[in-house]
Amino acid sequence: MNKLFLFVVAALLFSSGSNAQNPFELGAEYLRPIGKGYNSAKAAIRGESFNNKSSYSAGITYQLASKKAYSVSRGFGVYFGYRYAFSNKLNGNSPFAGARILFSLENFEGQTTNNSLLITPWAEVGYHLIFAKRFYAAPAIGYGYTKKMSKDYNSLNEDDGGRIIPSLSAGYRIKR
Repeated sequence: MNKLFLFVVAALLFSSGSNAQNPFELGAEYLRPIGKGYNSAKAAIRGESFNNKSSYSAGITYQLASKKAYSVSRGFGVYFGYRYAFSNKLNGNSPFAGARILFSLENFEGQTTNNSLLITPWAEVGYHLIFAKRFYAAPAIGYGYTKKMSKDYNSLNEDDGGRIIPSLSAGYRIKR
């Protein structure tokens, strides 16, 4: 986990240093993947670096256990994403479309001690809002597909499949 954390921090620092004149956002995000027998929640710490009409993001997620899902799981993940803004205002509100890919390691409680690797690519649309020049919020809705890459026999078939992924991120904007 320490190597994963160091990699994400290094990626965020590299992306922030490469665009020294453009804003950088640091905040938290709540994701709620919903699909075929699958209902969970993820909390994330995220960073996003902007240039003209696009941005790159990276984050670390934590899978919160869901009592509604058939198999309860916990775990960490990392995602990388790209967003395209339909406005070229770096300092204003803007609709966006983008894509992300999430690599998550989930442990199904009471059933296995091994983590299962799940990969979820998804496309999203949303609206980026700026408050008081320094704070932001970005509600979004996405659709993706989760594919389980690890072989195990300890969970049901709810792990693979399509997902509707509503999300809300908020945090602080750093202008450089």
